[in-house]
Amino acid sequence: MRRFLKPARKKRALAVTARTPSKCSTNKHADHSRTSHTVRLRGLSTTAGVTDSIKQSWKWARICQTLLVRRSLAGLLLLVSCVLMAVSISTWWFQHVAFSPSADASVAYAILGDADIRSDVATLIASADAAPLNVSTTQLKEFVEQISRLNDGAALMGGFVSDAHARLIGENDAPVIITPAEQYMIVRDERAALSPDLTLPVPTVGSLSFINFATHWTMIISAASALLLIIAGLLTRPERGELTFALAVGLCATGVGVILLGYLVPVGPLTGLSESSWIGVFPRLADKSRGTTLLFGLISIGIGVATMLGTTSLRQRRQRSTPLSVGRYREQHAWSH
Repeated sequence: MRRFLKPARKKRALAVTARTPSKCSTNKHADHSRTSHTVRLRGLSTTAGVTDSIKQSWKWARICQTLLVRRSLAGLLLLVSCVLMAVSISTWWFQHVAFSPSADASVAYAILGDADIRSDVATLIASADAAPLNVSTTQLKEFVEQISRLNDGAALMGGFVSDAHARLIGENDAPVIITPAEQYMIVRDERAALSPDLTLPVPTVGSLSFINFATHWTMIISAASALLLIIAGLLTRPERGELTFALAVGLCATGVGVILLGYLVPVGPLTGLSESSWIGVFPRLADKSRGTTLLFGLISIGIGVATMLGTTSLRQRRQRSTPLSVGRYREQHAWSH
């Protein structure tokens, strides 16, 4: 009986053993499950990381584009403002040189340096005073011309020379009068004080009057506009290089404008606007200020060119030494993992 029961017990034990998994196989199955779960998590985290990096890249790209637009706008505003300021300075100098009548002795001396103007003045005075003084017209004319080529003599004529300049450019419509007192001071004879007033035949040139009006308001409007644009440009936070570049362009434009309007235009185009001998006022005044005009203009151009070259080289060095942007670095770092 025992012999028959023992095999049955062994069979049940084997069946139980077959149904119950071993400890080793259980551990292997758990490890496999954890491994697959970890792989899935890593895949999800990698996908999420790539998605985040792409979002960050788009975010940084939009920020960079916004900054670029702001910097471009700031640079443009500063550039235009500096050019307008150059226009204002150039037209101011043009007004100072050609359209600012003055009774100063140096101005009268410069204007009377024109042979035609000097001859007109001397001829008018000699024709009126030669007979009362009992001298020939030619002799008195030569004497008046000699007086006008002296600084003290030119100072005596400064009043009516300034009036003639003002009438020529339309600032004064009254006739240009040489009074008996001025005649007496010029010819050095008391009998000339009994002579009547003399009127210089100086025309009013309409084109010169328009140029005088236009340049005056151009100077004011461009200066005001430049000031407003400078404020707007600074409020948009420009880069240091943009401000320096705008100043360099403004200096170059100022130098060119001062030389052009302060010397070349008075010597050239203005002289063709009238047939009157008094149109020679402008070349004489331009020659008087030629040294200052050329010095200021060339110095401005030189400083502007030097500043522009320095700004360009500094930008190139910054571009070479600038590292990758944060967005590009994060994107490349995410893909490398």
